[in-house]
Amino acid sequence: METATRINDTIVCEIDIDAPPERVFQAWIDPGQRLAWWGDDATYRCSSMDSDLRVGGKWITRGRGMEGKDFTVQGHYTRIEPPRVLGFTWNHDWSDTPMPETHVLIELTPTSSGTHVTVTHSGFTDAPSRDAHNQGWMRVLGWLRGY
Repeated sequence: METATRINDTIVCEIDIDAPPERVFQAWIDPGQRLAWWGDDATYRCSSMDSDLRVGGKWITRGRGMEGKDFTVQGHYTRIEPPRVLGFTWNHDWSDTPMPETHVLIELTPTSSGTHVTVTHSGFTDAPSRDAHNQGWMRVLGWLRGY
């Protein structure tokens, strides 16, 4: 099951994954695992991730887009409740206009066959950015499911 919903300044993307919440949570927080699944050759690849996994700790991911342009995405952790909840701020440098810091909440709910993943991303100030991130999160969740 895959669904995506847009609500004002917030997007909510959901997917079911055939793995327990503990495994899915580790795939999000372990830099080596995250680099293994986040990206593909047709869009972009992440090349490094630094993470200070604690509330208030900073994280940064670096990569390169398919057109060869380098990018960074960074923020700080706001909630860490293994293996069910991961919250962090989000800011990237790939658009011409600066994006305000937004907030991401990953919620992992056990199901009879694995994990229901809900990504809530809020704080968008314009519809084009919100809609682009909506498409992006659905792609990211597909990569996670494949991993």
